[in-house]
Amino acid sequence: MKARPTAISEAMEAVLRGLGGGRGPQAGSVSAAWAKAAGEDGMKHTKPVDIRDGVLIIHVDSSGWLHKLTMERIRLLSKIKEAIGEDLVRDIKLRIGEI
Repeated sequence: MKARPTAISEAMEAVLRGLGGGRGPQAGSVSAAWAKAAGEDGMKHTKPVDIRDGVLIIHVDSSGWLHKLTMERIRLLSKIKEAIGEDLVRDIKLRIGEI
């Protein structure tokens, strides 16, 4: 069965639910910052799932993408901090998981 196209609003709702049921404006701003930092291709292979003690947890769908994003982690973190400030996210943890 072919996957149907997904509206960006549906995708963002799923991301917000994954971040803990919409923890207020933080979840939306972190999701938007990750989407901008990761880009369209990165968003096809990743999903922000939680923020724990300033660490943004990102699920990645394959070891190839895990490696690629690990190599870009500093750049991605810098873009996120630039978008939402230094205080909310201080690090990124990438792990293979369900997206």
